[in-house]
Amino acid sequence: MTDRSSRIATDARSRTSAIIRERQPALASDLAAAITIGIDALDVEGCRGFAELLVRLMAMSTESGALDPRSAAVRELGCYSPPLATRHILEGVHVAERIVLDEIALDESIGATSGPWPVVTHALRRAGLEILAAYADQIAGREVPVVVRDGLTTLLASPVFELALAQEVQRAHRHKHALALLLFDVDELTEINRKYGRGVGDRVLERLGIQARRFFRTHDWVSRYGDDGIGVLLPETPLDHAAVLAGRFREMVQQRLVLSDHKSDTSTIVTVSAAVVGTDLVQTDIDAGYVLAEAEAALMRAKLNGRNRVERVALLPTSLTIFGAATLLGRTPREVMRLIRDGGLKAARRGRHFHIDRTAIEDYRKSLR
Repeated sequence: MTDRSSRIATDARSRTSAIIRERQPALASDLAAAITIGIDALDVEGCRGFAELLVRLMAMSTESGALDPRSAAVRELGCYSPPLATRHILEGVHVAERIVLDEIALDESIGATSGPWPVVTHALRRAGLEILAAYADQIAGREVPVVVRDGLTTLLASPVFELALAQEVQRAHRHKHALALLLFDVDELTEINRKYGRGVGDRVLERLGIQARRFFRTHDWVSRYGDDGIGVLLPETPLDHAAVLAGRFREMVQQRLVLSDHKSDTSTIVTVSAAVVGTDLVQTDIDAGYVLAEAEAALMRAKLNGRNRVERVALLPTSLTIFGAATLLGRTPREVMRLIRDGGLKAARRGRHFHIDRTAIEDYRKSLR
């Protein structure tokens, strides 16, 4: 990083931290309202205190880039477990990050339409991870530690990755951005372990993690996923570009990960199968579980179709507007409204608008056969 880039990053972090501190009461109030429903172990005042602490930690971590697990604020966070379960801490940090990002996005100098915005989003994501890491160190030795990073690959752990996916899906929907998810799985890792020993299989995964960290952007989410692979979440990345990246990474692994058996003078080329799912514009709700399910199904197809290949899937929304349903059914919006009023097509009202689940559209199509 150049001196100028470093100054820009430092200035963006300082400005972000200052905004968080300036607006801490409002941010804490919004966060408390968001987490109260899911936390039964705390009363209203307890939720308020928890929210204020998380916002304060976000400001501290954003400015410094790190947190001392021995600091008073981190020790205070550790005191919340118990009564809070580990998942409550994870979800609280996730929601805090989302609320702060939404607030900063409106700022003219470092907001969503500014040049420093990528630096800001990366700093806030890093801040969330630093809070979790410091919390994990704080409660080390307890029965249920928080796992932020995978011990073998040093990539993000799967629970953090799944929280990030839920967050990025919501953000892409709010801002009408592109979103892509990649899954890579080492081909025939069981056979590699059988032939070379289990330790070799672990080294393959370790080297795969190193290559992934170097290949993808610093603000992408790169995680251990499953037993034999990794997942990569690419915010604001069109599907075509994500597919190109997946193909390049697959080729790089094939070229650089080669195992040699000096006893038999043979070698094994390590390959990965890959899935790419995404959409260029998230216009309606897409469930994070649906995104993962589509990616896992595509990864399985890549395995069944010969391995060492990339399968891509364009994500479809799980629910559609009147106009989207009309396009899919080959009807006019007026005809779709008539179907809803007559009970032929099930729809749910959200505010002033109707949304139709894709399952309801499929049920309607079946009724016509």
